[in-house]
Amino acid sequence: MPETVFVDNIWNDFAHSYDQMIPELPCYQRQREKILRDTRERSYVIDAGCGTGLVSEPLVRRGQRVVGFDNNQAMLALAVRRRAKEPEAVRARWTLLPGDVAQFPLEVEGAADAVVMNNVLFYVKDPEAVLREAWTHLKPGGVLCMTSNKRPRPDLELVLKNSIREWEAQGRWTESLQRAVNHHRTCAQRLTTDPNEMVTFLDTDQAVKLLEKVGFSEALVADGDDYYGENFYVCMRK
Repeated sequence: MPETVFVDNIWNDFAHSYDQMIPELPCYQRQREKILRDTRERSYVIDAGCGTGLVSEPLVRRGQRVVGFDNNQAMLALAVRRRAKEPEAVRARWTLLPGDVAQFPLEVEGAADAVVMNNVLFYVKDPEAVLREAWTHLKPGGVLCMTSNKRPRPDLELVLKNSIREWEAQGRWTESLQRAVNHHRTCAQRLTTDPNEMVTFLDTDQAVKLLEKVGFSEALVADGDDYYGENFYVCMRK
């Protein structure tokens, strides 16, 4: 796969603080738990737009096979580093590739038991085409687990304010976390205010209707309470 698949964007700067801070966010942890719950017992999972591997990692650790891909080199490099720290048996179940959700890499096998798109859709200019790619790569009865922002200009400060309150209550508001949050805030403000960076927004009902249009048959979960109401989560069966 040629290197031209990589996109040079804000995530180059964002990658390290994202990887340090995002897994510590209580709201992210709750959202990821939904994905882990709804992909349980599904042996082959495609992590489309896998970022730094924060969702793939617990999947492969519990025995599932995961193929993840991303179009940002800095994010994918951190996923590769995360994979390298795992035992050989775990690494054998975890494939990482450069690639874009608009057209899954040719190396990605079809007939997946689940496709995950975690905080990916807001970057997509043609969401119907991307969701059709996911549908095509699923076996009958397979599920798509998808999260994304519900509205333009998501309220970053609301998320950070509530997160800091939770960290303080848990005694986890450390200096290193504060530094990561400060860098994250700077990058995220650029991300959320640049109309070229975040282009697609759906509320929960719109997401379900679009998935039905693509061909998904049943919404197993559809809610809009993640990230203190800023994100939706939908799990739909093919």
